[in-house]
Amino acid sequence: MASITRRTGIRGNDKRNAVEDKLEAALQRLIDAGESFTQVSVEQLAKEAGIARATFYLHFRDKGELVTRRMAQAAEEVIAAARVDAPETITQEGVKKVIRAVAKVYRLHYAVLTAAAETAVYDEAVREHYDELMQRLIDVNRRTLQRLIKARRLPAGTPPLIADTLTWAFERSCRQLLHHCKPAQFNALVDALTLMTWNSLYTPSQA
Repeated sequence: MASITRRTGIRGNDKRNAVEDKLEAALQRLIDAGESFTQVSVEQLAKEAGIARATFYLHFRDKGELVTRRMAQAAEEVIAAARVDAPETITQEGVKKVIRAVAKVYRLHYAVLTAAAETAVYDEAVREHYDELMQRLIDVNRRTLQRLIKARRLPAGTPPLIADTLTWAFERSCRQLLHHCKPAQFNALVDALTLMTWNSLYTPSQA
């Protein structure tokens, strides 16, 4: 009996994940069509995803819970892509590779991350999760900054706030500039973010 229960649980998780995937794809299409997450109703979202409204409520309390769950997945992907194993010796091309990977995650989950930023204004639960995501990214960049200071690639007095500022500038740039982004525009954005990050964090210290 125990093994049957476990398999049922796995099938249940698979089904929920499939529903989430459909809803995120539907949300992407609606936002691409000019809708805002605030204006999209659960009925409209479910219809676009090809599921019943009742199915939505079987898995989620409201749209905010959907965004929170999908944002959690996106957060793990962003954190993984943003990790730099050896910032002390990384080259500018290496930085560009990391930034491209992070930008690709932002583009993949553009609708959810945009919805999260929009919903965070009035939904406390979403705001807490969104702030947590941003703080985790800030912490990653702060640790990188400290390692660069220790390696003397940056002056000892480099303010930690640089990491915070870069993180928010990156998030805002992706949220504003990735929508309907063509390949050439995507590459230009990656180049710009690379130059900004390299000059702020990785340029060898002249001190």
